Amino acid sequence: MKKEEKETIIRWDSAEKLVWIDSAHLPVWRRVERAGFTPVRVRAQHGREIARQYKVPLKLFRFRIRRPDQPPRKASPGAFGRKIDAKTRRKQRES
Repeated sequence: MKKEEKETIIRWDSAEKLVWIDSAHLPVWRRVERAGFTPVRVRAQHGREIARQYKVPLKLFRFRIRRPDQPPRKASPGAFGRKIDAKTRRKQRES
């Protein structure tokens, strides 16, 4: 699938109180699934998964756009630091 074809459609109406997220973009899949949602529908083409559809309650959905004159937020202090897994941390404490 070409990059131009990977789109995400977010659809909701106030009567239904649900947000439908239909996406062909892998980072969107990861983000929605990390939040705890599973796909309602999976579409495949030639045996390959190309899109997923999610159903999210409206009260759990956030939509945010930054103003053009607003500077980007600074990253948290540990965001780009060295990642240490639990095993390494235990070994360091024992030493």
